[in-house]
Amino acid sequence: MNKSLRRLLLATGASMGLVAASAISPALAATYNPPVDGGYVMRLVSPLPSAANSINLTADARGSWDQFYGKGLKAYSMYADVGGDVTITYKYTTAYGNPVTNATVYLIVNKRSSCSKTTFYTPQTTDYPGGNRNGDTHSIVRDWCGDQPQMGAGETAIIGTTDAFGKATYTLKNYNLTGEHFPKALNKENYYSIGVPCGDDNMCLQTTIAPSMTAHPSADYERGEDKDLLFLHFVNPKVTAVVASQYAKSGTAKKLTYKLTSLKNKPVKGKSVTFESWGEGDELKTWSVVSDAKGYVSITVTAKKGTSGLQVVRAHIYGAPKGTDSKIYWVK
Repeated sequence: MNKSLRRLLLATGASMGLVAASAISPALAATYNPPVDGGYVMRLVSPLPSAANSINLTADARGSWDQFYGKGLKAYSMYADVGGDVTITYKYTTAYGNPVTNATVYLIVNKRSSCSKTTFYTPQTTDYPGGNRNGDTHSIVRDWCGDQPQMGAGETAIIGTTDAFGKATYTLKNYNLTGEHFPKALNKENYYSIGVPCGDDNMCLQTTIAPSMTAHPSADYERGEDKDLLFLHFVNPKVTAVVASQYAKSGTAKKLTYKLTSLKNKPVKGKSVTFESWGEGDELKTWSVVSDAKGYVSITVTAKKGTSGLQVVRAHIYGAPKGTDSKIYWVK
């Protein structure tokens, strides 16, 4: 079983109605029930999945966890900026392709048993079975994944209404402070801890998203829905050292600058960046800096006269396990 499949089995446990996500595995299932034709079809139309902007995980589902959904199941993984805004549009049709118009429909976020740690605000009304929102109908809490059952099932259903074309749009504001490492490409899987479920891994931050015709579908009901599952991963800004390696004369000061950019290569302002240093040179006098309007953070390093050797300064998005290095070679 490959890494993607392991993570997805955990992320789609809600369809089995199990509390313990670790119990979800085709190998443990007594029998495999082939998926059936669905009465409704729900396709992601914005952002429209493509080979350039997503990872198609549909093949991982075949012959395994696809049995918990309709026969037309598709699954995609995409990236979004942590702390950013997300707009998602699904098209709801009958099995014959006729749009379901002017109907109340749902988008399930942080699907139960997915262990999704993401939190959001939505301006739309939601349906939430738990008791930990204090009457707030617009917040979306993490999926507690069975570790705190008194908090509720975890999943939140955003309530939408389809238009004349069968489309419903949902908007979300992510509230997480720190996400995953910036990906190498939008269509490449990010790296995660081997053998660790996404919900337990500080290298992973995703929400499992599924459309439905009902707010909290049972396993039997969901087998009658063909849909596009979306595994949306929230990532930190890309941190780039303006000058990655340089020489400096000891006894002087050197300014190091890093730039923060989003998935759309736009500057990211207002983000806390922390620094650490090792090797030669003096201890850092600044621990944290907030990025400016152009996405830059800077720190000044010094070394006593006569110092010789390498100093490495690493910049982290606050709370992130991975950082970006800038190297200074001090010379006499």
